[in-house]
Amino acid sequence: MKIVMLCEFFNKDLEYQENLLAKYYTKHKHEVVVIASTVDSVFDYYADKHDINAPTREYFYQGVKIIKLQYKWIYLKNRLRKYKDITPILEKEKPDLIYVHDIMLNINEAVRYKKKNPKCKMIMDYHADYSNSASGWLSLNILHKIIRRRFYLDKARKHISKFFPIVPASFVFLNEVYAVPYSEMELLPLGADTDLGNEIRAKKEGLVIREKLNIPKDAFVVFSGGKLHSNKKTELLIEAFLKVQTPQLHLIIVGDSSAADKSYKEQLLKLANKHPNIHFVGWLNNLEVYKHLDAADIAVFPASQSILWQQAISMRLPLIAGDTGSQSIAYLNEFGNIIILNKDEINIEVISDNIQKLITNTQLRNEMKIGAEKITNKLLNWDTLILKTLQYN
Repeated sequence: MKIVMLCEFFNKDLEYQENLLAKYYTKHKHEVVVIASTVDSVFDYYADKHDINAPTREYFYQGVKIIKLQYKWIYLKNRLRKYKDITPILEKEKPDLIYVHDIMLNINEAVRYKKKNPKCKMIMDYHADYSNSASGWLSLNILHKIIRRRFYLDKARKHISKFFPIVPASFVFLNEVYAVPYSEMELLPLGADTDLGNEIRAKKEGLVIREKLNIPKDAFVVFSGGKLHSNKKTELLIEAFLKVQTPQLHLIIVGDSSAADKSYKEQLLKLANKHPNIHFVGWLNNLEVYKHLDAADIAVFPASQSILWQQAISMRLPLIAGDTGSQSIAYLNEFGNIIILNKDEINIEVISDNIQKLITNTQLRNEMKIGAEKITNKLLNWDTLILKTLQYN
């Protein structure tokens, strides 16, 4: 099957949904073409920075054709972006399935291609919810309800076989803002690269990382990180770590800050005060992320979800995770593998108490590891997840 994915961002070194879909589609002998923007830096992507001089280019990565396009136009402070007409690409590639990531403004061209080629199917995943979108009246009523809905999604909806929200909160957003019936939606969680994770665990790469960081084999290691931003409340984790005062406790923090958040990173470094058991390892590619996860015993994320949560679960780590009330993670806790902290529990004392509990309660830790393996097999394995996306073709 030929699959064309229409998205905004693709970076081969990161474990984003687009990367894993492409990898596992290819693993299962499908041909994949990814259409994405010329933006390569994840920090530029989230800061809406686009180099207008970056060249359009086409290349292959692990058997996947990547087509990087410049935006034809960008309006309303980068909130509305559109490539040049992608019809020539679709006509050349002749896809059997068009996979649209969110409401791309080139979706009307995909619809026109589908009308001319009725055997081609189209699906769309969706990442927005009230925690990350439509925060103001203009955003909700103009950008979403008028521009994206009336001019794009309303016209495309009857041609889309299935909508795939990535979290339960996105179901509500699609239904209330875009009037998409729940019957047209199915959950497609952000999975993890289980093949890579299994390979790393089999090789015991975590022991190599521990040796590199001078962490003893019998130490208890906490993993955390991501984009270092105040929303993640990493400062609470560092203070909780210092409160535990266990000599054999180590903390690995992966990730880095954007230029705009440099002061927050400096705050974290100052708080850590060069503690020998707190290891800031910087921004890592997905291979190195999994190796550092393999070096850990548990993962702690005080707030603000990221793909690291799913990666940590897939590496069989018990999680302590904060729920700020905007994006529930309960759907990944069916087997008791996460200690979920309510909004009023996201504080130094509760975090430190739960770290201490997992250090001392080996039985609970093992039960949570088993639960993590179960939920990985059920919801985070892309070998299974891609079948959801293909059943409507």
